[in-house]
Amino acid sequence: MAAQRNLIREWREQYARRVARIDFEPLGDAPFRTSFRMIFEDLRMVREALSPGLTFRDNELVKDGDDTFSLVIAQSRGLDFAHQGRELWIGRDEATLLRLSEIGSAGSRYAFGYVTVLIPPAELAARGTCPDGTIMRRVPRQSESLQLLRAYIRTLERGRLGASAQTRETIRRHIIDLVALMCTPHGVLGETGLSAVADARLHAALEHITTRFHDPALSLAAAAKTQGISARYLQSLLEASGSSFTERVTELRLQRAFALLTEAGEGPRRISDIALAAGFSDISHFNRLFRARFGDTPSAMRAERRKKE
Repeated sequence: MAAQRNLIREWREQYARRVARIDFEPLGDAPFRTSFRMIFEDLRMVREALSPGLTFRDNELVKDGDDTFSLVIAQSRGLDFAHQGRELWIGRDEATLLRLSEIGSAGSRYAFGYVTVLIPPAELAARGTCPDGTIMRRVPRQSESLQLLRAYIRTLERGRLGASAQTRETIRRHIIDLVALMCTPHGVLGETGLSAVADARLHAALEHITTRFHDPALSLAAAAKTQGISARYLQSLLEASGSSFTERVTELRLQRAFALLTEAGEGPRRISDIALAAGFSDISHFNRLFRARFGDTPSAMRAERRKKE
């Protein structure tokens, strides 16, 4: 128990209060555990998990003068909040907005996790948004802007977005636009907000395609349906980003087939099995596409690889 208390005290002093500008009070006697991952440093977007307890900002911490808004997205069975003299509970994948200039707490009697995004007040004000009505209000998981933001976060975590200064600024602007959309009555935003929604929809669709490309039943219409948009609109988003739905899916399937064909294993898999595993249902069509993409047939490429072993 003494070692446990020392571990918590060291974490609070070295990281929680000094770096994250929060504190933590454990609940119960469960072993103390924590994990932290920076997702997008420009908006101090982090994913954090903790053992049962409460994270909080007290009177001493709020003296730092930070008046940033913090969007908190629950990643566990639920989170309890106390802020501005009110209490609130939100479930997994739901969110609420807090203001760091005021004391408050968030936590659970169970192990819990969350993603936080810190938004400067001036950024929301510049978009004509007054977020005060969103503070300590539950944003349901069905909220389109929240769904798009969660998809954007997943794409960031998988490292599928560029790292150039221009790209990072675009990402930053779009994330703020989506948060502003959550804070706007009836979800009305100007042209920049619409651009952010289109970009987030594109990345959500790409995420779906990337995780489902090996399913032979994947189609443009099916992918569009998961995003709640028309197939024509999704196709226009994809084409504006550089390639069509068919081109993207075909490239992903060919790359997967190439990897399966050239990987070492206990025994060679049949070409037809590799094609099916990559998402191709027509073996002749697969052979033609593979040769056009890599300059040789799958069987010839495998034979060449064996010569080099």
